Amino acid sequence: MEENKILEEIKQLQKLELAILKDVANVCKKHNIQFFLGEGTLLGAIRHKGFIPWDDDVDVIMERSQYERFLEVAPKELGDAYEVQHPATVKKYWSPFMKVRQIKGEIEFRQTHIAHVTQNNGPYIDIFPMEFVPVNRGFKLKKVSLCIKLYRGMLSLKLNLRKPKNFKEKILKFGSKFLSLGVIHNRLEKNFTSFGKGEKEYMATFSTYHPLKNQVCKSDCYKQMVWWDFEDTKMPVPVGYDEVLTAIYGDYMTPPPQDERVVKHHFNEAEN
Repeated sequence: MEENKILEEIKQLQKLELAILKDVANVCKKHNIQFFLGEGTLLGAIRHKGFIPWDDDVDVIMERSQYERFLEVAPKELGDAYEVQHPATVKKYWSPFMKVRQIKGEIEFRQTHIAHVTQNNGPYIDIFPMEFVPVNRGFKLKKVSLCIKLYRGMLSLKLNLRKPKNFKEKILKFGSKFLSLGVIHNRLEKNFTSFGKGEKEYMATFSTYHPLKNQVCKSDCYKQMVWWDFEDTKMPVPVGYDEVLTAIYGDYMTPPPQDERVVKHHFNEAEN
């Protein structure tokens, strides 16, 4: 019974997130901004034609220039129903990538682990930037990935989003005391864009949580959009979705074992 209740709550949350996604898609259509479903949402679209049943978030990816264009126009276009959350728009921002979050109306679900830094902690979708990179392996790529991992760890530890898990993280938390949030975000941005904005052979989603080897694909994978069934609508997926999903998940069409079908995020039903 408890499992059924959790799955029903996830379905309710997914409906709210789908509404946000549709509004984001409308802004992108109006301003000719290219975006794709990404990560688990892309996997859900291809394997389930909608959400993965046990997934409780939405992932969108945009090439850096499109990402910056969206950040420029979205706050005004989306109005006061949403907050576009980014270091440029939120003072104590806790993430290395953008989110669009519901802030008006009845907030049915909240992320309690960020409640101490913002009251705007309801349903949201993630928007990840993609960067052009010249190679899919090499020292500089590994160095950039490592720096991003370190600064993103500093960010969450400095804002007390979690407790240090080991001695290395205790050192990281101590080091974060000597850097302002602005400096940490600036260093993250510098590493994200360290290969420049011109088109190159590969693209990397450095801001996702996957290992580096799962983040880099041929840029041709994103040359075109393919409109794909997603719940009661259609959403764009990259033409090279098979290569992208294989890089991230391997045999992506085979669902994981039952005991691995767990909710990985931090939502709680809001108190009335």
